[in-house]
Amino acid sequence: MSAYAPYLDWIESQSGLMLETLISWANINSGSFNPLGLSHLAQLIHAEFAKPADSATILPAGDFEQIDVHGQTVRIPLGPNIHAVKRPHAPRQVLLAIHMDTVYGLESPFQTVKRLDDQMICGPGVADAKGGLVIMLFALQALERFVLDTGEQRLGWEVIVNSDEEIGSPGSAHLFNEAAQRVQLALLFEPSLPNGALVSSRKGSGNFSVIASGQAAHSGRDFHLGRNAIVAAADVTAELHRLNGRWPELTLNVARIDGGGPSNMVPALAIVRFNIRYTERGHEPEVLSTIREILARISSQTGVELSLHGDFLAPPKSLTPALETMLSQFQTCGHELGLDLVWCPSGGACDGNRLAALGIPNVDTLGVRGGKIHSHDEFTAIESLAERAKLTALYLLHMAAGKMTPPPSEHGQ
Repeated sequence: MSAYAPYLDWIESQSGLMLETLISWANINSGSFNPLGLSHLAQLIHAEFAKPADSATILPAGDFEQIDVHGQTVRIPLGPNIHAVKRPHAPRQVLLAIHMDTVYGLESPFQTVKRLDDQMICGPGVADAKGGLVIMLFALQALERFVLDTGEQRLGWEVIVNSDEEIGSPGSAHLFNEAAQRVQLALLFEPSLPNGALVSSRKGSGNFSVIASGQAAHSGRDFHLGRNAIVAAADVTAELHRLNGRWPELTLNVARIDGGGPSNMVPALAIVRFNIRYTERGHEPEVLSTIREILARISSQTGVELSLHGDFLAPPKSLTPALETMLSQFQTCGHELGLDLVWCPSGGACDGNRLAALGIPNVDTLGVRGGKIHSHDEFTAIESLAERAKLTALYLLHMAAGKMTPPPSEHGQ
């Protein structure tokens, strides 16, 4: 590792700037449904990644379909994405990616970073995943300093910074599909677990809505003419919940019900929203078939029309031999840095699921050591910024110098 010491020492010397950058970016609201905030942040991120890249582009924002509280399909605007490239013709190609959106909208009271003590900061996205953005940036800067000094040209890289991962990457999934045709492996910068552990396998995830369309009527004069959408939705909710335990490790969470109105009116509309987490992609058809059978039966019993919307967005990610090779390589790098890295499964999904389904082995938790994500107590360990940047940089340096090789391709699996 002595040959790489100057570049790792450089990262350590940038600790203050890394923290400053993270706080600056985290203080900009970039909720998934705040395209103006995402556009503002994208300009800042693009300016930084353009420095080490051969080319960097802000890609125009798109939109996606969502069922609103009235049961109507509406188009929701998304923020822009960023794509950067370096040495696209090098024999080895790696993708580095992470999202800039957060779960905290403009209406959230959680908008600014505060320092808890000398070791911790708390703020929106400091762990998930703006800390990872900073780590990715400084690791690449260290790599390019090495390339400038040594002339090594065997490793090229791409960067994707997307704006919609927290809602399933509906407008950026195609970027990963395209990159999968060009790279051999990928590094993603979701936060590690608080103890520094990496994630090995992940559950798949799907988001769905059931629209219950009944018949409004006066609750006194014409009650018998009404078809109560909320009653049908309640039946659907109970039946969906009872599916938990039917398939191994599959969970179905009914998260929200919209609908209803005045107490003297039979409600004509209700919407049930739910999420499915699962470990076997082969269960998808059977699960959907079972849900449709439930809807058909309840519709027949209640006279309420029930329609299913949504899809499985992120397939399960398994611990394959190629991924195990990558994790072992990172474990070796960790040992060189005095870190004892372990890995474990997670129920959460991310863009790493999508890349794995495309045959691209990837380690997806190379971000900060942090925790309590998706809450107003989200935190990051300050020292993990330099620590994890050095970990990724060392891996990239080994790849660039030919000391480590990409794992075997999993295309077609």
